[in-house]
Amino acid sequence: MVEIQKKDNPLISDVDKVEIQIDNLPLDAAGRVKPETLHEARFSIYFLAALSLAEGKVTTENLTEEKVSSPEIEALRKKITTHGFFNICLSSHVKVHMKDGTIYEGQTSAPKGSSDNPLTAGELKDKFRITSGLSPGRAEKVIERVMELEKVESAAEILSLIRQE
Repeated sequence: MVEIQKKDNPLISDVDKVEIQIDNLPLDAAGRVKPETLHEARFSIYFLAALSLAEGKVTTENLTEEKVSSPEIEALRKKITTHGFFNICLSSHVKVHMKDGTIYEGQTSAPKGSSDNPLTAGELKDKFRITSGLSPGRAEKVIERVMELEKVESAAEILSLIRQE
């Protein structure tokens, strides 16, 4: 969804329907169709797909209670259908059908961040910056030390950077 949003930038109000084919395992774990709280939304492929298509990302910054009750996200979520299948690689295929007949498609052979589809160093750094809960300056110091791990005398040095906030 993120790739479709970034590459094709579909106008959300012009989306007719979204079809997601995904392995049964994540569908079973995150198949909540109508989340009502932020906790439930974290376990909703429907909500997460709508949020990622609408905003091009799902991070701690935009995964909020306000988004769970957002009329735009809810309307888009209601247009999403899923089809489960068994696939040990956890691949997925997405089709975004627009009202004018245009279809945007995306496919992943494995979830981003898995060993079969690893994050780049830049993506990993960005993920840490967003999810660490550290100030930007402190996060950069931790990243810097981890990237020069061979120069770190003890893990305590990195842990002290994390604990100082």
